Amino acid sequence: MAVRDYDAIIVGASFAGLAVARRLRGEVLLLDRNEVGTVQTSACGTPLWIPRAFGVEESILAVHDRLVVRSPTRTVVYDISAVPFCTFDYEKFCRGLLDQCRARFLRVGVTGVRNEAVVTMEGSFRAPVVVDCSGWRRVLINGGSVASPTNGFSFGLETRTGFSEDGLVLWLDDRVIPHGLGWIFPVGRGSLIGLGSYAGNTKLRPRLDRFLATMAEAPTTYHGTYFPNRMLRPTSGRIFAVGDAAGQCLPLTAEGIRPALYFGEQCARIVQRIIDGALTVVDGLAHYRRLVGRYRWAYLQLGLGQLLASGLPSRWFGGVAALANRSPLREYWWPRYGNFGRSRDGQVMPATSTAVVR
Repeated sequence: MAVRDYDAIIVGASFAGLAVARRLRGEVLLLDRNEVGTVQTSACGTPLWIPRAFGVEESILAVHDRLVVRSPTRTVVYDISAVPFCTFDYEKFCRGLLDQCRARFLRVGVTGVRNEAVVTMEGSFRAPVVVDCSGWRRVLINGGSVASPTNGFSFGLETRTGFSEDGLVLWLDDRVIPHGLGWIFPVGRGSLIGLGSYAGNTKLRPRLDRFLATMAEAPTTYHGTYFPNRMLRPTSGRIFAVGDAAGQCLPLTAEGIRPALYFGEQCARIVQRIIDGALTVVDGLAHYRRLVGRYRWAYLQLGLGQLLASGLPSRWFGGVAALANRSPLREYWWPRYGNFGRSRDGQVMPATSTAVVR
C-alpha cells in the first residue's frame, strides 16, 4: 500500500492528542484505535478555568469550591474557591475539542514506526513531524511494543456510583489503600469513586469493593489504567511525546488532564512553526525539551510529596495536610498549583511565559 504524506501525524486522540491537533493548520492526521471520547480512564476533574479556556464549558457536570482530605486521625477541609475545580463529561469534552480540529481523524490501530513512516493496520503514513500522545503505552516511542510498567508508574481503578458528596474528597488511609489514595469526585448525579496505588498495584478491586461497602454503595462498571508518576523523555529520535507518553502526569495528585492539555498546546505551537518552515525539526525538538525541562523542579517537589504520602503512616500525613491548610501556606501553594498553565487573561499560558508553578 502506498505511503501517504502529511505535515504532521498525532497518535492518540485523548486530551494530549486533541490539544495538539486543535492548534495545527495544514495536512494533519490524528490516529486512535478508538472513537474519540469513548474510552474514559480518567476521573475527569480539573480546574474550572480549563474547560472555559478550551471552549468546552458544556461538558461541565459539577463545580467544587472545597476539597476534603481524610486520614485516619483527622479530616481537613480546604477552601479552593480562589481556583475552583470541576468535574466534566469525558465524551462531551473530547468531542468538543475534536470539533475545533482541522485534522483528519482516522480510527485505526498503530503498530509502530518503520523507515520514518507511522505503520497502522490500514497502511503507512509519513510526516516530518510525529507526536506520540498514546498514553502510558508510548506506542511510537517503544517502537510499536506496549510499554511494561515498572518503577515510575501508578495504577488506578474507578467506578461510577449514585453516592452524593459535597465537594471533592481525597482519602489518605492505609486501611483503605496502602501506599496510595482514594477519591470521591461528584459528577452531578452520583460520584466517581476510585483507588490509586502509587506502587502500581493492579489488584485493587477487592479493596475498592470494601471501600464502597462502607458507603453502602455498589459498583457499576470498572475502568482502570496505569499513569506515570515521574517525568519521562519528552522526545525520542524525531518523535515528540506529550501527556502520559512523556510522564507529564503530576506526581502526588495524579492529575494528568491539565498537563496533557498544557504541554499539548505548547508542543503544537512548536510543531506549527516547523510546518510553517520557521523552525527545523531538530531545533523544534530541542526547543520542546527545554520547555519541558523548566518544570522538572516542580515535578520533583510533587514527587517528594508523593514519597511522603506513600512512605509515612497515613495518620501522620493527616497532620501534614492540616499544616498545609494554615495561613499563609494555603494562600501560597493552592493558587500556584491551581493556576498552573494559566495566563493572566485566563487562557492557556503561552510557551514564552513564566510558569505559575515553580
